[in-house]
Amino acid sequence: MASRAREIDWLAAMGLAPDEVPAIAVLEGSWWRRERTAQRLAALEGPRELSFPDLHLGRRPADGLAVLYGCVYGASRAVEPVHACGELGTPVVVQIGSCGGLQPEVRTGDIVLPELVTIGEGASQYYGGVGASAATTELVDGAEEAFCRRGFRVHRGSHVTTSALFAQPPEQVRAWHDAGHLGVDMETSAVFSAAAHFGMAAVSLLYAWDELLAGRNFLHALSPEERLAQARANDALMEVALELVPAP
Repeated sequence: MASRAREIDWLAAMGLAPDEVPAIAVLEGSWWRRERTAQRLAALEGPRELSFPDLHLGRRPADGLAVLYGCVYGASRAVEPVHACGELGTPVVVQIGSCGGLQPEVRTGDIVLPELVTIGEGASQYYGGVGASAATTELVDGAEEAFCRRGFRVHRGSHVTTSALFAQPPEQVRAWHDAGHLGVDMETSAVFSAAAHFGMAAVSLLYAWDELLAGRNFLHALSPEERLAQARANDALMEVALELVPAP
């Protein structure tokens, strides 16, 4: 009874009806909140903003599956919708966005699918995350197949999440590389930790924005070909995220 009462409280707080519990939560870490939100909501039917700012509910066009989307930058912000959806019983959370490449084979526009993620942020500890957090293997498998089918170069494996975008000196980048990490972002480990706390399946779909090992970061100019590769990968993220949950 207490659990049901708590669920009702969360539904009311978020402005959701009982039949609108999201079947999938898609979260995106990005500076460009306005642009990304408009782009992702265009893939959903009837989207609307909820009582929680920057969180939106829409329906998957193919079958009306309820989808929550939020552009939430950084670990501390990213765990909030995971927590809310976890309280409601949402079964799947998908993190999307970009990352810095840490291995020479990870090129701008490639897809990175983190499997085991070193926790370098401060939110995971509050959800029992210690050392590293992990993706759901079946979702990683499905994502790899979906991106490969679209012709992307896909890398899956070790990853790291940090809380300080600008604090990535060469010695830190080298240490991450030597540890075998494919990339670095600012949300994934926290999303995985919070998802595990609530028993949710989780996956992260990232594309490589820059190549940190080569000394290239977001301040460096990209070639037209690299920008095109980034745009193509970015366009595919929401599409693949919506494919990962089967029709009810």
